[in-house]
Amino acid sequence: MGKRLDGASLLVIGGTLLFLSVISTFFVFVSGFDWDPDDYSAAYWQAEIPKRQWTLAAGLAVPGLCALAAGLSMFALPRRPVRIIAGGLVAVLALGLFAVSWVLGFEAVDSARYWAVRQAGGFPR
Repeated sequence: MGKRLDGASLLVIGGTLLFLSVISTFFVFVSGFDWDPDDYSAAYWQAEIPKRQWTLAAGLAVPGLCALAAGLSMFALPRRPVRIIAGGLVAVLALGLFAVSWVLGFEAVDSARYWAVRQAGGFPR
């Protein structure tokens, strides 16, 4: 049998996921960055909406799992003050990245929706 996950292992997993959360938040930011949106058709923007939604979902899953692992490490037995403080810090940082990814991701999806409607002739130029 394998080794059981203890609080220290969960904290290491949370720390690793925190690093990956920074990368996933960057990908969410990049997915919403539009270069010359007028150059693309409405069909391009309609196809872009699900891509950005999947990027948002993945970008939210990583910091969410990070906060979960850090939270579980805080309550794992035996309780150690250093691990509780470190787990709380990792959880707070992960929730901050979750909020940033949330805002950036929904802004990216809304931007694609806006350009899809505008290029289809829904908004005046």
